[in-house]
Amino acid sequence: MTLPDLAAVAARGTSRAELPAPTGALAPALSRVPGDTPEAQLLGRAALLGLHARAGAPLLAAAAPPPTALPAPARPLTPALAALLPGLVSADTALAVQALGDVAARGWTLNAVQVLTLHRQEADLTPALWRLADARAQATLDAHPLHRAAQKAEEAAAWTAQLDALTGERQRDSVQAAASLQTLWAEQAADRRKELLALVRRDLRPEDRLLLDTAARDRSPEIQKGARQLLGHLPGPLQDEVLALLPQAVKVSGLLKKKITFAAFDLPAALGKPRAGQYDDSDLHRLLGALPTPLILKTLRVSWEELQKAVKAAHWSLLQELEEPPQPIPTLPNPDVARARLRDLAGQPKVSADKLLEAVQALGTSLETEAPALQTALASRTLDLLGREGVTWQARDLATRLRRTLSPDLTVPPPEPLPFQLPPMPKKLPSWQTPADWEDSQRQTHAHQQQGALQTWRELMGALRLRREWQGALALSPTL
Repeated sequence: MTLPDLAAVAARGTSRAELPAPTGALAPALSRVPGDTPEAQLLGRAALLGLHARAGAPLLAAAAPPPTALPAPARPLTPALAALLPGLVSADTALAVQALGDVAARGWTLNAVQVLTLHRQEADLTPALWRLADARAQATLDAHPLHRAAQKAEEAAAWTAQLDALTGERQRDSVQAAASLQTLWAEQAADRRKELLALVRRDLRPEDRLLLDTAARDRSPEIQKGARQLLGHLPGPLQDEVLALLPQAVKVSGLLKKKITFAAFDLPAALGKPRAGQYDDSDLHRLLGALPTPLILKTLRVSWEELQKAVKAAHWSLLQELEEPPQPIPTLPNPDVARARLRDLAGQPKVSADKLLEAVQALGTSLETEAPALQTALASRTLDLLGREGVTWQARDLATRLRRTLSPDLTVPPPEPLPFQLPPMPKKLPSWQTPADWEDSQRQTHAHQQQGALQTWRELMGALRLRREWQGALALSPTL
């Protein structure tokens, strides 16, 4: 007789179910429970079983031996550094990643509580946290979801490394790489086959024809389509057929201002049959994707901008079949020139956020080595921009870069609230807004901008303080 047995009788009712006979070690005591009615006996026996359960049942023989006691971690993270990690995660995940790199470089480990605390703050840190977990932490958290997440991240990293190695092999020996790719293709699921096909697309070679023939018979319709289109990128009968069909499908008229239209045509059988009901799969989709974009531009004698505009007007998904020509890589200015440009902008009374961000990006190095006066001026200029223009993405990016690259010893004065200046009222207001409402909204926007600048200053100073304390605690910690 157990509590669940009595609960089942109570649920059905003692008039329709009999009380089970007392069994087990408590059978004599259960038999002596007083009660004139079945209901009273049921409640009395349930009370006795409940007291016995609360007092504790006798120990039974273990089904398995106890786990092996794991040794204490040899190099646990020092308490001073462990106390700073949650603050670094809250301030900026990039700062936390740098700090965890310091922990790994020193050979320190994290316990289970530290791993779980940081994991709850930022799940993206899971792979790094699991690598830093000591043996006891990994044993404790073996069944926790973060272990599986760490395993998935490791598998993804290993797959990425395998793709990088295959890319390097294709550049060294394309014949051997094609054979390796063919073997790897047969072992992978559909999702990874798509990644392999994307790798081939980025660096298509004649040796890939055999793999593309195999992929054209794949079970996945998406892989079939991509493989058939890539076969048209290789010189051969299919490319010749598609090239001959291109002027019929894509009509170009006009000399100075060219007009591009699309006409009906018969899709070659080698490119497959478009899937019914798919907005991004049609005869025109397959035709445009079956030729390299530079070859299309050359054959039609149009520019990328003209073709892009016409294709986008027909249907936005057609752009997915084309490849935009690579933009020229801008040359970075000389560091001295970039530094002089940054000094000039930081000293100007007013400067736009995009120009200031562009100057900081052009410098390309940490601002920590720059003169303290320049760092302070740059931070003050950023806070002034936040007060004048609000939180734009350029100003937000600037503030993020300052948190990460300014000297931790820098002290930036808080921003002074800017006086409110009412801008010119629009000639026509919405019907739901009165002039008084419009003026009130302008004042609220101004106050919000000043509050945003002050909050950014607090976050900046907090991040610099955490970096300073981390470096100090790191210097005082024992090394290997």
